[in-house]
Amino acid sequence: MDLETPEEMQARSLGRPIKSSKQYLRQVIAEYEALDRELPCIRKFPTPPASQPLCLCMETLPEEDFTHLEVLQALEAQLPGAMESGRVSSIRFENMNVICGTAGRRNRWLIAVTDFQTRSRLLRSGLSPRGLAHQIVRHDDLLLGDYRLHLRRSLVR
Repeated sequence: MDLETPEEMQARSLGRPIKSSKQYLRQVIAEYEALDRELPCIRKFPTPPASQPLCLCMETLPEEDFTHLEVLQALEAQLPGAMESGRVSSIRFENMNVICGTAGRRNRWLIAVTDFQTRSRLLRSGLSPRGLAHQIVRHDDLLLGDYRLHLRRSLVR
């Protein structure tokens, strides 16, 4: 009669090959290291992100150290009186390298607008702080991409 250890029974029930615990541990570590090379920095989410259809995003390189005033001036160049008229309700900086614990990742400037007409205009025109053209995208699209990477990473094991 062939008796299995509890570890072997658990491995068989999970559909894993039966290997010594050291071999299995090496395999798991190798898989995670490969995943880290493929997906180096993942933003983690406790719940799916809520939709924010009126939130836009301008991604910038870390070395493009813009200030809030420069982003506001770029907005004012596209939409004169944007803040005073209430078409833009806030400008917020997200340092993605701090959030993800990495370096070299693009930072995000989040621009909250109050209507879809303003949103469409900014999506078409982009912004040019310091004369450097930057595309504006929907923040929801970026968050959804981040969330998909998070799910892909969390479902590996």
